[in-house]
Amino acid sequence: MGRYALDRKRVKQMSEAERKSRSRAAYERARERVRDVREGMSPAEVQATLGAVIAVEEGESGERERRKLMDGFVCRVSSTALRERWLFGYDEGNVLLVGFAIEFVREDAKNDDWVVRRVDRAPADDCPGVGDTYLD
Repeated sequence: MGRYALDRKRVKQMSEAERKSRSRAAYERARERVRDVREGMSPAEVQATLGAVIAVEEGESGERERRKLMDGFVCRVSSTALRERWLFGYDEGNVLLVGFAIEFVREDAKNDDWVVRRVDRAPADDCPGVGDTYLD
C-alpha cells in the first residue's frame, strides 16, 4: 500500500470491534469522511481517507488474528468483473440500513487497477446474504 499504510489497532475481541465498526456512530463518521473521496482514487486511497485500520486480536496462545476494518463498511458487491461497489451503512437491530456506496471500476478484468467512479449517496442496492463482507 506504500504511503497509504493503515494504522494497527489492538482489540480485545474481533467480533466486538466488527460490531462497533457497523454501528450508527461509525457510519456517521464514515459519512463525514466520504466528502473527501474523489473520482479516480484507488481503493487504498479510499481506505486511508475513510480511516480504515488493521484490527489485531491477540489470542491466548499468542497468535494474532488480523482484519481490516473501516467505519460503516457493510459489504462489497461485484455486479460485473469491471464494476464493484462498497456499501456503507449500519446495523439497526439486525436490520442493515445502507446509506451510501462507493463505486469502483477497472478497464481490464485481468488487473487490479480499480479506481473510484463515483460516490452514490442514494443507493438502491443491498448486501446479498452471501457476499464479501470484509476488505482484503
